[in-house]
Amino acid sequence: YGLGGAATDRAVIGACPYAWPWNVLGWPGVNVPAGFAGDGLPVGAQLLGPAGSERLLVSLAAQLEAELRWHERWPPDPAG
Repeated sequence: YGLGGAATDRAVIGACPYAWPWNVLGWPGVNVPAGFAGDGLPVGAQLLGPAGSERLLVSLAAQLEAELRWHERWPPDPAG
């Protein structure tokens, strides 16, 4: 888009207002399912950790997947 450094930074912060410090620092994060909104669309949660916590985050995500069994849930069919 031909943006300079400062404009690019503002665009990133605008697109990811809560995660940009992790992106800038290169710290790990993982998204996990967190349920469904009232209209049936899936909602996720982002788990963030400090440098070097990749194993912990992936382990936590795996535990949540096993316990909550989100892979067995589907949003309602919009066709009815």
